[in-house]
Amino acid sequence: MDGAQPTFELIADGKYPLSRPLFIYVKKAHAGVIPGVKEYLAEFSSEKAWGKDGYLGEKGLIPMPDAERKQMAENVKALKPLAEVK
Repeated sequence: MDGAQPTFELIADGKYPLSRPLFIYVKKAHAGVIPGVKEYLAEFSSEKAWGKDGYLGEKGLIPMPDAERKQMAENVKALKPLAEVK
């Protein structure tokens, strides 16, 4: 696409035009009420899942940079509302 190949580096840097981030939206009110919501979020945001060597990488997920991933994991753990995420 526009001369760019879909390499790990270009996708990770956001420079490959067809790549995009993956977003998961969960209502905070559902956590603790709907069985499995908290556990799902904890699993998906674990290093074993979305880390550099995580199993989601085998499915094509390119992990975000370490600092960003750490911050997002903290946001997930705290169930931080999207409006507060910067």
